[in-house]
Amino acid sequence: MKTRIITAIVGIIFAVLIMIFGEMYPFIFAIATALVNVIICMEFLTAKKLQKTPPVAILTLLFSMAMPLLACTAFWYLPIYIFALVTFLFMIFLRDKLSISDLTFAYTGVVVISLSFASISRLVCCSGGYNSFYLVITLVSPWLADSTAYFVGSFMGKRKLCPAISPNKTVEGALGGIVGSVLAAVLAGVVFQFIIYRNVQFNYPALLVIGVFCSVVSILGDLVFSVIKRDCGIKDYGSIMPGHGGLLDRFDSVIFCAPFVYFISEFWGLIA
Repeated sequence: MKTRIITAIVGIIFAVLIMIFGEMYPFIFAIATALVNVIICMEFLTAKKLQKTPPVAILTLLFSMAMPLLACTAFWYLPIYIFALVTFLFMIFLRDKLSISDLTFAYTGVVVISLSFASISRLVCCSGGYNSFYLVITLVSPWLADSTAYFVGSFMGKRKLCPAISPNKTVEGALGGIVGSVLAAVLAGVVFQFIIYRNVQFNYPALLVIGVFCSVVSILGDLVFSVIKRDCGIKDYGSIMPGHGGLLDRFDSVIFCAPFVYFISEFWGLIA
């Protein structure tokens, strides 16, 4: 528990520094997002030890770096096309070394993860201002849902939510996660409106929707990547974050939330 909290504090400090400098230089957000995406995609490959296969590792490295960096350009789709094309070429010319199942595993996971981080990059870097708010609202709801569910489940959990996949998750923890996610989204709006920016009015109904939706799909993301870990026979995707595992173990709840936050921002607006 102590190690987990210390790691979380270090992560928060790093995120705050990124936000401070990213407000002045938005490209810092894109670079940071790209680096995080690279690490997470490479961690995903470790589930099947594909990071030790140079063609797959190099292709994943280039693709996962390019997606967030090109997210705000007219060429955002180009890496997906190239990634698919090269993967199919691998299926043809490297069929004796790489199985179809391994290539499909790598392609599906890396694309899903990278599309999520590309949506974060686009939301934060192309919003025309209020960069830190968009980053916080993308991360705070799923993370607070995860953390609240963990603590509520630890002290009050009795009924198992999905014991075959994640034996530590409970119904009480999930309900606590919903409350924590909603409160986090609304509180983020209040803090940014009255303390940080002071000259904007946020769309609180939209923040409520984000809080509820992210609390649910954060559990889905956690369970999906837990299933993959269980099937691949690994405990964590990495060890870069003591007490948490790898970055993917920390961001799995964000992967399905980020595109939804981007959707709400584009079609409803988070700034009233």
